[in-house]
Amino acid sequence: MPPLVSRPATPPGPPPAADFGHRGHAALREAFTPTQPQRNPRRLAGRTSELALIVQAVSYNRAHVVLYGDRGRGKTSLVNLVAAAARTAGYMVGRYACSHGSDFDEIIRGLVRDLPKPFLSLPAVDDPGLEGCEAALPQRPLHPRDVALLPGRLSGRRLVLIVDEFDRVADSDTRTRLADTIKQVSDRGARLSIVVVGVSDSLEELLGRHPSIQRNIIGVHLPLLSDYEVKEILAAGARHAGIEYPAHIQEGIAALARGVPYIAHLLGLHAGENALQRRAAVVTNADLRAAIARARLEIDPRVAVTFAELTRDGQDRQVQALLEAIAAAGHDLFGRFAVQEVDGAVRIGGRVIEPEPWARLGAAGVVRRCHHAGFGLYTFAEPMLLHYILLNVAASAEPAVLRATEPVA
Repeated sequence: MPPLVSRPATPPGPPPAADFGHRGHAALREAFTPTQPQRNPRRLAGRTSELALIVQAVSYNRAHVVLYGDRGRGKTSLVNLVAAAARTAGYMVGRYACSHGSDFDEIIRGLVRDLPKPFLSLPAVDDPGLEGCEAALPQRPLHPRDVALLPGRLSGRRLVLIVDEFDRVADSDTRTRLADTIKQVSDRGARLSIVVVGVSDSLEELLGRHPSIQRNIIGVHLPLLSDYEVKEILAAGARHAGIEYPAHIQEGIAALARGVPYIAHLLGLHAGENALQRRAAVVTNADLRAAIARARLEIDPRVAVTFAELTRDGQDRQVQALLEAIAAAGHDLFGRFAVQEVDGAVRIGGRVIEPEPWARLGAAGVVRRCHHAGFGLYTFAEPMLLHYILLNVAASAEPAVLRATEPVA
């Protein structure tokens, strides 16, 4: 299964003239989809190497994959491409999105229900009313070996099962049983690969620590996009909608997006909509400012409440200055920033920080240490808080000045 997306050798040229009617707005909403994962490989910027790694793991190494990272990074968009590539190559693909109450049985039966019924060749039970290929499973409580035997009851040559939003599963027994399933599938050499997707800092945090299955799993920690890749998103949207995002607008959006596809899509959409409402073909600073104002309102209201409580509605300038300093500091490819604590002094981004407000952020659970990442690395517990802070600052400053300092090594 070859990669479905590739990076252009040179930046794309200017877009064609805009269509200022309903068609232009519709094209813009097709190009920028902040509330929906991408399904079109032509409009998915970056992720080429991650896609190739997962495809190779599944198709050549016959391994299992755990794809993890923070919210808004594009995990579901990427796994959409993986599923499409697998189906194109003739694989059977079943998908299931977990909820808080999902248990092992519900996940496995949900995956098998997603397989088209014509794939069923050797039913385990005689019940034509069952959905998809669920008749391939026994009607008693399921065990890991039932999953390992599943490919033998189906007509396809290979099976891929994608478990999305696995971080929402609260039951520790379900996590253990899925890990046991991966081990049994691997030990038996079953024609089956399992792809687990979820919000997490590490593979162990998502799936649990199971040394016996480490050799059977490839972990893919999804990084933030580069500024170039954010600009690819804008360029693709510009071509599709027929409007232009000048270089300084692209720089401003990239500075605010900080590699998060959701923010890039959100600002690209609203800035473009504002331009189309003016019947203009070029996005301006005024359009971007309007987009910033609208984006602030659309970020999860709980983030705005958290910010207001921490800063006492802007009255606590010490805490607000600290939050802005953290947002402006250098962050690594996974959104983490370095904190140095020496002799009671705290430094973030080379800047001395008062220990008391820093301790308050920790006590409130606003920042957390990334224990699996190395010494002294922290991140915001709610990733969107970073962007809410940046948008607040941008509302009273030119977006381009919000460029981060040198990344953390």
